[in-house]
Amino acid sequence: MSATAQTSVSGQLAEKVALVTGAAGGIGSSIARTLAAHDATVIGVDADRKVTEVMSRLGGVGLAGDLTDPDLSASAVDYALATAGRLDILVNAAGIQLRTAAVDVEDDGWQRLVDVNLSAVYRLIRQATKSLIATRGSVVNIASLSADRAVPGIVPYGATKAALTQLGKGLAVELGPQGVRVNTIAPGYVETPMTAELLGQPEIRAEKLSRIPLQRFADGDDVADAVLFLVSNAARYVTGVVLPVDGGYSIT
Repeated sequence: MSATAQTSVSGQLAEKVALVTGAAGGIGSSIARTLAAHDATVIGVDADRKVTEVMSRLGGVGLAGDLTDPDLSASAVDYALATAGRLDILVNAAGIQLRTAAVDVEDDGWQRLVDVNLSAVYRLIRQATKSLIATRGSVVNIASLSADRAVPGIVPYGATKAALTQLGKGLAVELGPQGVRVNTIAPGYVETPMTAELLGQPEIRAEKLSRIPLQRFADGDDVADAVLFLVSNAARYVTGVVLPVDGGYSIT
């Protein structure tokens, strides 16, 4: 096997700068921790003000702000550039969910889902594109398996994640010629505060677990390691993919 074929992630992220949304908790904090552990400079963004404390513990920098604020996209990218001088990696992990029948979702709930799960991601990528072209960087969006399967109780959420998945594919085509890779991860059931109520119900937990060939739920590190691969040089020829990280749930 050639030396180039034996690409290792170790040490690759030194001198790289990553902007991670949703970094105060859940999957986002796991991603921020993993990238930082591999020597990336990480700027975490979250509406939760504890993001500054979380990122400080990781040796990074936190920026608190509402991602639905159109001005925050520019502020976050400018902050990364002012703090570290460049931007190589953008991970959009922030997201919200409404767990109720679709017909019971009011207009403000629907709009909030669209604003956080889709519009904020689009604005941030748009704002970061120039910087990512300069570094031949990459974007990873965190979607969901509900993007391509009907899951009662989270239908509007699934719709926003389906749109996010298509956004990633389209941007991969448009930005590829300029050296920017865009990929999407579709997690299955991950043990996070977002899923705690659902997976805390014994019957539902047992039913979901029975559908997972690997016979366990994911944790944030399972998703974070997939992000690590996609932003590293090991995935240098990978763009436009939707990678399930679900223990095999999607094939049952």
